[in-house]
Amino acid sequence: MAEIGGLKDRTFLRRFQKATGLKPTEYSQRLRAGRAREMLEFTGRTVDLIARDWLRDPASFRRVYKPLMGMSPSDYRRRFTVDPAPKQ
Repeated sequence: MAEIGGLKDRTFLRRFQKATGLKPTEYSQRLRAGRAREMLEFTGRTVDLIARDWLRDPASFRRVYKPLMGMSPSDYRRRFTVDPAPKQ
């Protein structure tokens, strides 16, 4: 991304963190966790299928998701599901 903007890596990282308050990897993880959260709430897709879209590995997905969202994907789904669709 730094090259696209014509910046040195360090300059890009510094500006990115100043603008977002996060490192690019943290920002990306939060975006993906937000998308996963929406899928848990509004689709009937299994946690494993959602994990494969995100990290390809359900165990890694659960390990990364929990600290970001404060609970496991399964617990999140049980607590916040809105009229789930049939499982796919």
